[in-house]
Amino acid sequence: MKTTFAVILLFLPLSGVVAQRSAVLDAYIQEGLARNLGLQQQANVQQQAIERVRQADGLRLPSVGFNAYYSLAAGGRTLEFPVGDLLNPVYSTLNDLTGTNNFPTIENVSEQFLPNDFQQTNLSIQYPLFNSDIRHNRDIQRNLAESQNAQLNAQTNDLRYRITEAYLRYLQTLEAEKIWLNTKVVLNELRDFNQSLVRNNVATKDVVATADYEISKADNELYRIRSLQNSVRAYFNQLLNRDLQAPVIADSILLDLPADTFATDTLIAYALANRQEFSALRSGMDAADGNLRLLESRLRLPKAYIGGEAGFQGFGYDIFDGQAYAFARVGLTYDIFQGGVRTSQSQEARLEKERLSLQYTELEQQVALQVTQRYNNLVAAYQTWQTSRRGLASAEEIFRISTNKYRAGNQLLIEWLDAQNRVTAAQLQVLVSYADLLIEETRLKAAIGL
Repeated sequence: MKTTFAVILLFLPLSGVVAQRSAVLDAYIQEGLARNLGLQQQANVQQQAIERVRQADGLRLPSVGFNAYYSLAAGGRTLEFPVGDLLNPVYSTLNDLTGTNNFPTIENVSEQFLPNDFQQTNLSIQYPLFNSDIRHNRDIQRNLAESQNAQLNAQTNDLRYRITEAYLRYLQTLEAEKIWLNTKVVLNELRDFNQSLVRNNVATKDVVATADYEISKADNELYRIRSLQNSVRAYFNQLLNRDLQAPVIADSILLDLPADTFATDTLIAYALANRQEFSALRSGMDAADGNLRLLESRLRLPKAYIGGEAGFQGFGYDIFDGQAYAFARVGLTYDIFQGGVRTSQSQEARLEKERLSLQYTELEQQVALQVTQRYNNLVAAYQTWQTSRRGLASAEEIFRISTNKYRAGNQLLIEWLDAQNRVTAAQLQVLVSYADLLIEETRLKAAIGL
């Protein structure tokens, strides 16, 4: 069932109307986004994904390499070839028949396997004519880079709202401190009045002691609030990667915000369209689909390439004595059988794609539930705030009447203290309920991806 309610907005409402903003809080958010260590780590991961895209693009281009080596060798295996033993008897017979020495005596050959004083210098080039792996891998890396970018945006939004919530908590402690300081002022005025009653023999000293006791209770609350204030400030500064004791500027503009009206169905639809987690999952699903196409193409298509090599090769560096060489080649490779590994890999890729699809559906359900819960919490917070405001007005009126009665001597001190405690409690309740209202609004906006 469609539900509508007045929703307080800190930033930009869905209708496009700019709501009240805090320049101080905006500045802190920008500082946190620039300095937060966790966000910097995610930015590095995202940059790595971009570099992998560049690497995938580079595989489409020719690869050129230069190689040169020179070797010296001694010992090792040798090849014994008895060329002397085979040819010398023949040469001797020929010399006898011709009466000449035209056919000399030669030695047996012993050739060392390890080449000594040997060098090879060449320039090689290889270019993929057709390789489906390169195209699919490029698409996969681009989808993974988009997924990392969406995750970075999601983490950025999460940090933005954690900073906002911490800042509102800090403002809450400041306002609570003001309430208790004001309570002390009222109690000190009571003590002065009671002392005048004692001096004029209208009351006994116990009324002064009672006032002192109430002042000590207010002091204890101030100590507690200031301790909490320091803790919240430290957490806020930690989010901004600053010194934990750095001062925080309070902006009271957040205490007066306009409202707008929306339907829960509209909020859920906006969340499903704008939450960065969905973008990350969609890119991941595209990457899984690309991986599946890559594996399936390996089952059907071969890989073809051309290449060549040119350089010098021989004993010693005598490049003008027949050492130059060059050759070209065309290659075609195709894996015929790998024990069913490629088929299993394709099935694994299909299962991964199905898993991501199920995860996407589950995320849609979770986000819809989260938006609904956050919206209901905001409704409850708003009603609590309105009720506490009416309660404060009643408590202040009762306290005004009790003060007049007490000063006229028509009311007991304990009755006046009860009225004063009600005012303090009501002021704190209004503060807490209003801060909770702002925090619930921040959480709702985080849930819908604003």
